[in-house]
Amino acid sequence: MTQYRKSSDRKMSMDSQDIVELILEDHKALKDCIKIMKDSDKDMALRAQAFEEFCILLPLHAKPEERTLYRAMKSGDMREEGLEGDVEHHISDQLLEEAKNTDDGDLWSARVKVLAEVVEHHIEEEEDEMLPQYRGQSKVDERRQLGEEFLRLKTAMLTSADEPQVAEPAPLMQ
Repeated sequence: MTQYRKSSDRKMSMDSQDIVELILEDHKALKDCIKIMKDSDKDMALRAQAFEEFCILLPLHAKPEERTLYRAMKSGDMREEGLEGDVEHHISDQLLEEAKNTDDGDLWSARVKVLAEVVEHHIEEEEDEMLPQYRGQSKVDERRQLGEEFLRLKTAMLTSADEPQVAEPAPLMQ
């Protein structure tokens, strides 16, 4: 697996890139992991490997998305959608941590499958509703500027500590 470094390195060129396109690109790698994680007929080692990669990819995608796209949405006409995205990310973070800290194989399998389903649903909502709406309401320059910031944050996460971390997004209350 470990596609995240290669595809991330390729995108880290800091060219002006549309935030929507960058998010869609990230979704492809997440969906590859989700497909394996959801398949209880797959070998446990393969599912564990997909989960390991997912544990890197998800925060590497979600944290910059929160700090760029969701923040922009919350300051504009898509406040509700930005807040919902934050809440869904928070739920995914909780499920991810629970799965990471589960020793029981059957319980781990159940938690990983539910996590995969929750994130899959979130991705579908973003791709079918939120991203097209945002694209229609925003200017190309704004999306490119957010894309550059998104890439900068991802680069910072990749070059920082072993476990990807960035500062928490601004509080939801304004």
